[in-house]
Amino acid sequence: MNYLHPTPTDSSGDPLRWPFWLRCTAVVVTSLANFVGNMAGAGISVAIPDLMQEFQKSQSNATQVLTVHTPLYSGDASASAYDANHPSKFNFLFLGIGNIFWVPVAMKFGKRASMLSSMAMLAGMLAWSAAAQTFNSLVAARCLIGFASAAGESIVPDIVADTSFTHQRGAMMAIYVLLISGGSAIGPLISGFMVANTSDTWRSSVWLCFGMAILDLLLIFFFYPESNFDRPQDSFDQSQILQEIHRSAKNGNTQHEEFVEGSFPSLPMETTYTIRTPPISEILRPVSYNPSVNLIQAMFEPLKLLAHPSVVWAIFTYAICLSPQVILIFTMSPLLQAPPYLFTTSDVGLVQIAAIVGFILAFCGGGMLSDYINGVIVRRTASRLTIFRAEHRLISIIPGMLIGPAGCILLAFACGHQLHWIVIAVGFGLVSFGTVYTPNIAITYVTQRHQRDAAKCLILINILKNLVAFVFLYVAVDWVNKNGYVQIYMIMFMLNILVLGCALPLYYFGLRNHEEFQ
Repeated sequence: MNYLHPTPTDSSGDPLRWPFWLRCTAVVVTSLANFVGNMAGAGISVAIPDLMQEFQKSQSNATQVLTVHTPLYSGDASASAYDANHPSKFNFLFLGIGNIFWVPVAMKFGKRASMLSSMAMLAGMLAWSAAAQTFNSLVAARCLIGFASAAGESIVPDIVADTSFTHQRGAMMAIYVLLISGGSAIGPLISGFMVANTSDTWRSSVWLCFGMAILDLLLIFFFYPESNFDRPQDSFDQSQILQEIHRSAKNGNTQHEEFVEGSFPSLPMETTYTIRTPPISEILRPVSYNPSVNLIQAMFEPLKLLAHPSVVWAIFTYAICLSPQVILIFTMSPLLQAPPYLFTTSDVGLVQIAAIVGFILAFCGGGMLSDYINGVIVRRTASRLTIFRAEHRLISIIPGMLIGPAGCILLAFACGHQLHWIVIAVGFGLVSFGTVYTPNIAITYVTQRHQRDAAKCLILINILKNLVAFVFLYVAVDWVNKNGYVQIYMIMFMLNILVLGCALPLYYFGLRNHEEFQ
């Protein structure tokens, strides 16, 4: 027998009644928005020498820039990698700020309207960036690219929650995390070849991102219907479910028990529902207005969720697991293009293959393996009259506790002592695995534990993790130049161990306290 959670309703607007292909397609096309945004954000990192030569910016002027509203730069004769990195740094800053705007808009006017507007803005800002003739103009364009890219970061996980049953969310979230992280690896890989082999160098890669943004705008328009839906709480008695589960276990039918899961205190009995494909007129409707949503209140209401340890843990887990990879992406070009490596721009881009391998392995582990482990837990606990809870997902985080921190140690000594580039590539692959695997588990855990506040949780997670990434990136070059890679990556190692170790008390005390904060 099948227990589906959340329970599909009889409403024609319920996205859980969409056919499976449409639910998957909706997640993929909206996740591609994150891929394009991150590809545009990270791709420029391999073009540092070209930016230095074209705009002639000095390190002394660049280090005076502390906030985005400070007067930007004046012309100077010399140039530096620190200076040239600024467009990408502010891209991360505005990725955080943009979440404050786009998610309330999605709640008020619909996720579809928010995604379409942000993608149209992203395409426009990419065209501006590619055509920028001054460094100030480029920085302004990069800021707005980050702002536009922010929409998908918080909205897509909520789309996953809208369109997926709980037993499918691990795999669906893995698609999201794979694409959002994969853009930061594919971008430098492709840009490396375009910078080295085209006359427009870095501008060619930005024009490519512009074309991809236009393509994804069309895909979202035709393949993502509005998924906002006010789902009623389940009203079935939990004791009935447990008694039925127990009877099935005693009768030897647990092998047919496919889905027994929950974060609400009750679950429906065996579920049947009719699949419904939305008509074209419904799919293409651009706006779904909700008059009950107050935009100002929606912007500040997520702050209340900082009172929940699970949300705070997810914020720091995502930020700390992201930072080791981000730091290396934006310091890799100066490291590998200098002696003893003397890499070309194309060679630097090829190192991103290690990150792609890490992402793919993490996709399999963070999604499929996580859902498999959860299925095993469901079958093992069925006979003990317990229900699968969000905390059970934390068991899947163990590989991330080993692989990501191991990559930090490897990078500390490989970069610090200029070991063979293959060692750097292996370390890069390990931290890239941690960048996808662990945040996927953390986000899936939080969105399941706080299902009714999932969108608000994701606002906080994405705002604060991007701000933390911005801080690390802002000081990364100076930090590396002053103290070396060993110190920075050993600190990253300790922070990874600390935040991942905090999953243990969350698991223990979360299972003891069965009350779910919805």
